[in-house]
Amino acid sequence: MYKKTLMVLLFVFWAVPAFAQETLWSRTYGGIHNDCGRSVQQTADGGYIVAGYTHSFGGGGPDVYLIKTNSTGDTLWTRTYGGSNSDAGFSVQQTTDGGYIVAGKTNSFGAGSDDVYLIKTDANGDIVWNRTYGGGSWDKGFSVQQTTDGGYIVAGWTWSFGEGECDVYLIKTNSTGDTLWTRTYGGSDYDRGYCVQQTTDGGYIVAGYTRSFGEGGRDVYLIKTYPNGDIVWTRTYGWSGNDEGYSVQQIPGGYIVAGLTNSFGEDCDVFLIKTNSVGSTIWSNIYGGSDSDYGYSVQQTTDGGYIVAGYTRSFGAGSDDVYLIKTNSGGYTQWTRSYGGSYEDWGWSVQQTTDGGYIVAGFAEYFGAYDEDVMLTKLDSLGNTCIGEFVQSTREPVPFPGSSAATEVTSPPTIVTSPATIVTSPPTEVDTVCWWVCGDVTGDGVIDIGDVVYLINYLYKNGPAPDPLEVGDVNACDAVVDLGDVVYLINYLFRNGPPPYCCPAW
Repeated sequence: MYKKTLMVLLFVFWAVPAFAQETLWSRTYGGIHNDCGRSVQQTADGGYIVAGYTHSFGGGGPDVYLIKTNSTGDTLWTRTYGGSNSDAGFSVQQTTDGGYIVAGKTNSFGAGSDDVYLIKTDANGDIVWNRTYGGGSWDKGFSVQQTTDGGYIVAGWTWSFGEGECDVYLIKTNSTGDTLWTRTYGGSDYDRGYCVQQTTDGGYIVAGYTRSFGEGGRDVYLIKTYPNGDIVWTRTYGWSGNDEGYSVQQIPGGYIVAGLTNSFGEDCDVFLIKTNSVGSTIWSNIYGGSDSDYGYSVQQTTDGGYIVAGYTRSFGAGSDDVYLIKTNSGGYTQWTRSYGGSYEDWGWSVQQTTDGGYIVAGFAEYFGAYDEDVMLTKLDSLGNTCIGEFVQSTREPVPFPGSSAATEVTSPPTIVTSPATIVTSPPTEVDTVCWWVCGDVTGDGVIDIGDVVYLINYLYKNGPAPDPLEVGDVNACDAVVDLGDVVYLINYLFRNGPPPYCCPAW
């Protein structure tokens, strides 16, 4: 009987052409103190650039932290930027000249307590120029993009200018960082900007939150501007609780916005909004479980759906785990993924990679508070990575939200240049996250026919056991490795079956 079964299985192997699977990995970077990754982008060479902050290296605490890796996450170089006080990086993009632009905040330089910090580097991370923008109070930059004219657009928030306690802050510069114009948007209360993108008409779309307008304590705030920063329209989305927008992307016919809402209870849920070209809601969904779940980054995927990254307290192994949600074009969940250890693990930024998979940046905490490392994780197109689990998320239709008044106040075009300080941190990189990949029984980082043959040899030819054994229990955690797992892998590899699902602890 076994012999006949093996012959059938091997016929299936040879009759169906094999295809390559993505190589999965996870890396951590940092030192003995708190380090965090806030933004990631795949670079033109197939590697990755990560921006964040570090308490382990540099001239002060913390400093802007920039990490360049190859395609498998190995460190090529790292850089820190800043002075003796607190500096941090929140956004990075590769520029057309092969270098990088980084936006964040600095307390070491500038005119106020914190100032917007913009750093232009060459391809090796060496500073070409840096600038600070702001006034006598707190000003921060959370998002930067190179614009079609070769300059840059930066979004954040300011306490130095504007109408209220805090206002959305938009800065347009030329290619050398000189200010062309600045704008503030908001009312008499707190309003913040977290993400900006240049739109196809040459203007800009900004996402954040507002307490000045809308229905509740905080509402998602979406601002569409002309190329000169003047308002085209603004919209708010939300209900009686706190609703916040952290990421926006222009998509065909409109915009996709990700954030959070706690309007349906004490705990937060991931909030995803699809609008048309004038900000009217097409649909909006919430995702999560019985505890708090946050969405910080969204991108449209090549199949027309969306990928969202954040963190979850409802699912996973620890107090907080990285949370990844893949939806179709209508916002319906296709799969969700949570992964991490027993402490806090957050996903701050996600991008689809050229192979159809995903790259996620954030932090991993190993020994309790203030012992975090930058975490960079490569996933395949189904969200598979290291130890993790598919989780059930919720989806709720929500009503059409109202629009806020089109308020706009212009702040003075303030610019202060900080000295070009740079300190190079050692190229620290540790493989401490990826213990094993579900279904990869050979341990080579690839799920393929070799893993099927390995299981057959183990089950019927006295071959070596998978190590750990649970890596071979791919069919929904039934705590046994048997013929069902072999068939399950065959269906996944050659019949578009569901991905391997291993139980982290039998």
